Amino acid sequence: MEFPETGKHCSVEDCKLLDFLPFHCQHCKAVFCKEHFHMTSHECSKVEDVQPSLKKSENYLCSKKFCKEMSPVSMPCSKCKLHFCITHRHHGCWVFGVDETEVTQKLKKWQLPKKQFADAKAVVDQQVAESLKKSKNTALANKVQLMRIKGSAIGPKNIPMSDRCYFLVHLPLTVKNQHIGTSKGVFVNTQWTVGKCIDSMADTLKVPNNNNTATAKKLQLYRHLNGDLICSEMDTVLSKLIEDSVIVDGQRVILEYSDNVPLDTSLYK
Repeated sequence: MEFPETGKHCSVEDCKLLDFLPFHCQHCKAVFCKEHFHMTSHECSKVEDVQPSLKKSENYLCSKKFCKEMSPVSMPCSKCKLHFCITHRHHGCWVFGVDETEVTQKLKKWQLPKKQFADAKAVVDQQVAESLKKSKNTALANKVQLMRIKGSAIGPKNIPMSDRCYFLVHLPLTVKNQHIGTSKGVFVNTQWTVGKCIDSMADTLKVPNNNNTATAKKLQLYRHLNGDLICSEMDTVLSKLIEDSVIVDGQRVILEYSDNVPLDTSLYK
């Protein structure tokens, strides 16, 4: 051999490569080739003293409170530098750079205009309703009322559009429905009888209906204008009442348990 003392062998037992430009590990001071000079490549004996996080057996616990998710790979937040699991990687700090209390306060502040708009709309709707009640042009008032109802009315989807009749229905005073409120636009079929229309309205609005029980108070339809009963004969077809101008499409009505006596309409807002 021409240069027997040139180069050194890699200290990794399974390698022992003769390297003419060997690397010295600054921690364990051993000699290694270019493939094994890194601490993790030769499993440096000083790794625990230098950087405990390099241990292969280490797992990272999510920093989210009450979360027990562990990960073998660190995923630090770019803001707070804490490790979070996949589920909680979009925590409040990541989004806003603030703590969760401040995030909640910001969300409430953003939601305030939405609430103000809803409150203002409710006031305008009430003013429109009052104007419609006072309107001398009944036909025009009914048309405006009908257009308002159609936009949000609910009812059986299988009723053809051409057979639908719309009503703004005020719920019985004893029935509370936080999702509907005190009144809601409802559509029924003009080919149905008054009795079937009442049953459908009750079902749509989740109003208890005991019209088939002889001793129970019956659900009836009343005019919101004066509190009078619209029709006492349950087998009368709705289209007949429309033809006789007893009712009109888009009319305000009251669905109430009663004994055929006039209602106090001031109680139905």
